[in-house]
Amino acid sequence: MRPSEQTFCTAQYIDLIYQKGAMVYKHQMSRRRVQQEFKGEGFEKKPDAFGGQLLKGNAKSARPLHSKLPIHLTLRASKSVLRLPKKFAVVEKIITNVANKHGVKIFKRANVGNHLHLALKLPHVNRWAAFIRELTGRLGLALKDSLDGTKLWLHRPHTRIIRGWQKAFRILLDYIELNQWEGDGIISRKDIRTLKDLSKIFGPGY
Repeated sequence: MRPSEQTFCTAQYIDLIYQKGAMVYKHQMSRRRVQQEFKGEGFEKKPDAFGGQLLKGNAKSARPLHSKLPIHLTLRASKSVLRLPKKFAVVEKIITNVANKHGVKIFKRANVGNHLHLALKLPHVNRWAAFIRELTGRLGLALKDSLDGTKLWLHRPHTRIIRGWQKAFRILLDYIELNQWEGDGIISRKDIRTLKDLSKIFGPGY
């Protein structure tokens, strides 16, 4: 494929993802307006997202998790060390091994250098703590010599329950694919507004 054809196909794909994201966002806003009519005790809607930049101070609330629905996990590092030439394969191997050990199904992943995106499913919510503790701990140990004494993780893990295996799940996979393109240097976040717009759906700052 010639460079011009590749650029055209990439632009078409990005436009398609943006349209899909806009439809889901509009649908979410519509549902939210309807739900606002039901207020009071017994009608409180539990949040689907937790962690990352959402946390202010020492949060005491429990992390919402689900074993029947997909989860979007984002891990943000304090430095761009996750894609270093000598560390990239190590990071990928740790993610695969830890997920397999704890029975966590990973549908798609993206290593962008300073953060990771994972679309995953837990076998049971009680497997989360051991999984995320080992994953973040082993990555921190593997990258310790590249951090100059600083901690690896900038925020606590950010998670969001994805409500559905059809449209919402497919958009999540597309969103992670775009982030992988960014990590591979194919596209730039500052040039493609789709990444920013889809970030509004899947969590602030991601």
